Parts: sequence; structure tokens; C-alpha cells
Amino acid sequence: MEPMVPISAALPGGVTEIGLGYLPGSTTPARPHDWRSGSLLLDPDVLLSVSYWSGQAEIIHRGAPARRKTVAGLTGPRGVARCAEGLAVVAQPEIGRLTRIDGDGRIHGHLDLPGISPWFACQWRDRWLVSDDTRKAVLLVSADGRTADRLPAPFALRSVRSCVPVDDSHYLLCDRESQSVVVVSLTGEVVWQYGRSNHPSSEEGCLTSPEHAIPLPSGVVIADTRNHRVLFVDWNGKLVWSLGGVGRVGSGPGRLWHPTSVSAHGSLILITDTGNDRILEADLDGRVTAVHGDSRVEAGVFHLPRSLEATPAGYLVADSYNNRVTSFGADGRDVVHTASALGRKLFWPRNASVIDGSTVVSDSRNGRLLLSPGQDADTWQELRLSLAGRPVGLIDPHAVRKSGPGWLVTDTGLNAVLLFDPRTGEVLHAWCGERTGAALGSGEVTLLPLDDVHDAVIDDERTVWFANTGHDRLCALPYGESRLRNITPRRAAGTESPFISPRSVDLVGGQLLVTDSGNHRVVRLTPSGAVTGVYGRRRGHAVDSLSDPRLARVGPSGDVISIADYLNDRVLLVPLAALREDGDKVGSAAS
Repeated sequence: MEPMVPISAALPGGVTEIGLGYLPGSTTPARPHDWRSGSLLLDPDVLLSVSYWSGQAEIIHRGAPARRKTVAGLTGPRGVARCAEGLAVVAQPEIGRLTRIDGDGRIHGHLDLPGISPWFACQWRDRWLVSDDTRKAVLLVSADGRTADRLPAPFALRSVRSCVPVDDSHYLLCDRESQSVVVVSLTGEVVWQYGRSNHPSSEEGCLTSPEHAIPLPSGVVIADTRNHRVLFVDWNGKLVWSLGGVGRVGSGPGRLWHPTSVSAHGSLILITDTGNDRILEADLDGRVTAVHGDSRVEAGVFHLPRSLEATPAGYLVADSYNNRVTSFGADGRDVVHTASALGRKLFWPRNASVIDGSTVVSDSRNGRLLLSPGQDADTWQELRLSLAGRPVGLIDPHAVRKSGPGWLVTDTGLNAVLLFDPRTGEVLHAWCGERTGAALGSGEVTLLPLDDVHDAVIDDERTVWFANTGHDRLCALPYGESRLRNITPRRAAGTESPFISPRSVDLVGGQLLVTDSGNHRVVRLTPSGAVTGVYGRRRGHAVDSLSDPRLARVGPSGDVISIADYLNDRVLLVPLAALREDGDKVGSAAS
């Protein structure tokens, strides 16, 4: 049977949906399930889980599952761990807070940690061991939260997800972007490691964006999140068992969808199967013995797509998780998957676009830019960049676009935006974070307070606009100036509606188009910040809803935008007319 990409045109608002999307069962509810982010047992019969989107904790009695209690009042909870007195401590990075809850759902107090974004926290050596995803550090925080000491890092940490004590002098660290789990001493020495950076997940011993890991006497249990599996690895580095895995995405027996947390309680392992909004109980051999909740999720055509571009022949999609770039006709036929180039498999392509008739791919985890002279050509070449005569080693390239006097590429590993001449690869100018500028050496380099910058564009006035993701801001650097200006969205009523993790920026008719990923919307606004249109009614699967959109671009016609609706596993074509102008009726927070 000829492969085909499903395309649904003429949906409400004139929207076109490409790909089946992320569908619970056979129907698409207006409101999706919640996003469980952690679970544990407080005693043999009481299970506690926390959910990110709703900001709630749920108490479940294992012997009587109908006996459930909901605890409100949390904000974006992530990790949960047991602490003293039989309590659970819930980490809330968005507000810098730890909250303690008992098995009856009573809150026993909050500990605010100014300037810290705790993704996970647990007690260790009379202090709190905290993974701080903003500082990219592991901290030892005093019991009262007043002092925090940064532990020596074993390498350059990029996305610190969890840290769990192993013994009195070692802890288990899970750094998502390094694709590894390591045991680290208090002096920063790595004494055990599993996973290798920038290797395809199909290779033995590799992980993809692991979110959590816990030590057991005989080995380590790892939530290998974007491989949709949980692994048990012994202390010799041997894989003992795997539950779920690549090609086994879903909710059926032996399948997981985006597991983000694991915890152990004697001979019982709890798995937070986040994408399926459920909790699995498993034994020490990886056999599932009980399930709490079931959303019956099935996979679509794309998986975590990062970009969509209309081409003269149809469409081009960067299908990140599937490690390929897919082109297909306007009717969904003539599907061509590109999974390798120059003798090497693609690894997490974050962007695919057509510039001046050539197909350009950001092969991110391989740290390279690829160019093919035509959309369907089989001939590839690598774009190699240099600055002041020195090679520039890309680490994690994202979007590539034609902008200003050359092409722009954003590299989150370098925390930099590079403007280069595509004919020679010479970098004409670089804007980079203050801490990473030394990596680029001398030359046309501007140091700025950038953090995890994901995208940039240059307008006709030569102002550079940055999606300054790590600082939750849209920033402008007017030509000839040296200081960034922060732009905060304002609704029609004048109230502010701040960004959360803005990941892309584009120009549209003298205004800006920003992908506000954490708020699950795409925002059009004036250069001064006045919101003139919003797409994304709320987080969800419905046509007028989005779930963590990653990229929005204005098409060649100027009246349609393409949206990579990341967690919905689909891409959309949305008329600009579908953006709502009643901005003060659109919730800015995830709902």
C-alpha cells in the first residue's frame, strides 16, 4: 500500500491539520488528560501522584482505587520524593518552591527558594539535594532554604532533571540533554555512567532525554523518556530489562508513552507513564502488576515534529523523534523519508526548510547543518562554519532561515545565534550568551544576557529579535545598541500576559509572531508588545488548541502560518485571520 500522510483541510477557521496527531482512542476530546509528572508510595497502601498542568496532587488508596482525594494549590509540580515524617516533598520550579504533603492530602508547609528552580528535591545529609534546571546545577540547600551550595559539576550540565542520593558521598544525576545518567561524588568525579551523548537511541547503551533515575542495591532504574521506555541497568552497565521502547509507543500491554518518573518501594517499582496519564506498578523484573488510570493513547504519523514548511511540491516536515525529514505532496501522497545523509543517520532533526531552492536540515544531535540543492535531491553537503578563520563546532543547531544579509542559525548548545554567508560558511556576526562567548573566540561576537536562545530574526531596521527561551522573554537588539530590550505581551485591556518558554519568532506585516510554548499558543504582537492576535484557545487536542507548539512561521503568501504542534504529534496550517484579536479573553497560563 502506498504510504500516505493524512491531511484534513477546511477545518473550523480554515485550518489544515497534517498528520493524525496525538489521539486518545478514536476521538479527540476538547480537553486533554492531565500530565502526571511524578508518583510514589507514602505507605504500602497510599499512592500519591502530582500533575503538572492542573497543579494538583492526587491521593489513591491501592486497595480501594475509588477512594481518591485531590489536593489543589500547587503550581507546575514536577518531581516528588519521600522526606522525613512520612511526607512527600513536591518540587515546583516555576515558583521556586518545595511543598510537603501527607498521605491524607494535608499540606504541611512550603519552603520558598528564591532564585532557584527546583525540578526535583530530596533530603540528604540534613539538607535538601536539589536539581536546579535554571542554574544548570545540583545544589545542597539548607533545611530552612536560606543558603545553597553548588556541588562541583562532572561536566557542563544542560538540563538537570533529577539527583538522588546513592550513599553518604555519592548521588545519581540525570541530565536530560547529555543523554546520560551518572553517579557523581561530592568532588564532581563520575564513578558510574550509562548513556552516551549524541548517539542514536537505537544504539546499545544509549538514552534519549532521560528525565529521572533511581538507584537500587543491584543497579539503576531509568525513565528513558523520549524512547518511551523504562530500563533497569546493573552496576556493571549491563541492561537487564526494558519495558516499552522505540516502536512500542501506546497504552497497550508492554507499551509506554513519555514516562517521566520512577520510584521504588521495596520490591515494587512505580512508573509515571505521563503521556498515558497513568501510573504502573511493576516488580523488580519489569513485569507490570497493576495500572492506575488508562487514556488509551495511540500514535499518529509524526512524532514530536519540530517544523513544517510548504514547498512548491507540497510539504516538508522535520519529524524529530523518528529521526527523519519527510516530504510529501499537497494530497499527502509521494511520501519520501530522508533518514540519513553523508553516510550517517539523522539524529533528532530540529528544522527542515527550503531556502533559495535548497533543502536545509538541522541535524541537531549530530551537530551539523545539511544542504541539498533540491527538495528531492539525493546529494547532500555539510555546511561548515568558521569565524575569523577558526572552525565553529556546532553542538545543537535549531532553526535555519534567510534573514538580513545572510542566513541565521540558532544553536542552543552554543547558546548563540550565528549570521553566516551560506556560500563560504564564514560567520558574519555572532550573538551569544555571556558565559559561552569564549567558546567562539575573537571576531564579530556580541555578548548578551541570553539563555537557551531558540530562534532569532532580523527585521528591515536591522533590529535582531531573539526568542530568549531560558529567560521566558522576547528580546530586541536595535541596530547600533548594545543592550537587549525585553518585550512583554500586553492584552487589549492593558494587562500583561508574560511568555513561558517562547521558542520561535517571525515577522508578519511589521509585527512579530511568537511561539509561546509554555502557554500553548502562538501570539502576534506589535514591536511594543501589544497583542493583536492569538491562536491556541488552551492546551488540548482540538483544532483550535495546541500542546507545546515549537515553531511558527509565516508562509510565502503572507496570510498563512505553519505551526509545529509538538506534543500533539501534528503540524497545522492556520490562516492569519484565525488568530483571535480578543487577547484579554485568552488565558496566558497553561490550563
